[in-house]
Amino acid sequence: MLLRVQALTPEVRAMYAEHGHYHEGDSGVDLFVVQDQEIQPGETAFVKLGIKATAYTPANGESGEKNVSWLIMPRSSISKTPLRLANSVGLIDAGYRGEIMAAVDNIKTVPHTLKKGDRIVQAVAFSGEGITLELVDELNKTARGEGGFGSTTAPVGKGCPVEEPELKKPKNDATNENEVPTAVAASS
Repeated sequence: MLLRVQALTPEVRAMYAEHGHYHEGDSGVDLFVVQDQEIQPGETAFVKLGIKATAYTPANGESGEKNVSWLIMPRSSISKTPLRLANSVGLIDAGYRGEIMAAVDNIKTVPHTLKKGDRIVQAVAFSGEGITLELVDELNKTARGEGGFGSTTAPVGKGCPVEEPELKKPKNDATNENEVPTAVAASS
């Protein structure tokens, strides 16, 4: 999979300039924390990764490329910290063009500080194939754009109403309204 990366600052671009797999056959490519950030106990924080990115695979049976979704997964070394990905695995939709971020929870009782250059998450293709990074000056535009973290969820009442099912009351043949109806067993 080809991951086109647009660095949001020259400093971040330098971090990714010579970056790739650390070992032949690796599926994930580490993503960098780009600024120091302290995460308080019990806090869910968004860690900005200083890049925008989009993924491509060869188009099936055609020349050219197909824009595809990809994943942000925790690196195994995250287990040495009190941090966990808040959404377990991050799905980056093919049309998303905003800054890549990782939502993390601090599950311990002490603050944890991430340092610039730390690597807590990695980009992974759905197929598990290796990833080639390509630094670009800008990404192509999409209808989805930069909306992320739940931006495609329509709230109830905004075009996707949820109706309560009508509850059927048991038929009560009793003459007294306060009398409890007798249960009738259904036979098959």
